Amino acid sequence: MVTIDAIRDIKSAEMKAVEIVEVAKKEAEEIKQSAIEEGKKIIEMAVAEAEEMVKKMIEEKKAEAESKAEKILEVEEIKIKNTVALAKSKILSISLDDVLEL
Repeated sequence: MVTIDAIRDIKSAEMKAVEIVEVAKKEAEEIKQSAIEEGKKIIEMAVAEAEEMVKKMIEEKKAEAESKAEKILEVEEIKIKNTVALAKSKILSISLDDVLEL
C-alpha cells in the first residue's frame, strides 16, 4: 500500500509539475507577444518622429534656400539697375555729331 501511495504521490507531483510548466509556457508566450507589440509601437513612434524631423529639416532648408535666392535676386537687380543707368548715361553723352557720324 505504501508503494501504491508513493506512486500516486509521484504521479500527482508529476502532473502538478507538468501543469506548472504549461502555465509558465503560456505566461512566457504572453510576455513574448506583449514585448512584440510594445516593440512595434516603439518602432512606429520612432518612424513618426523621424518623418517629422525630416519634414522640419526640409522646411528649414527650403526657407534657407529661398532666403539665399532672394539675396541673389536683390544683388542681380542692383547690377541690372547699375548697367541700365550706365547705358542711359552713355546714350545721353553721345552728341549729335557722334550720331551723325554713325
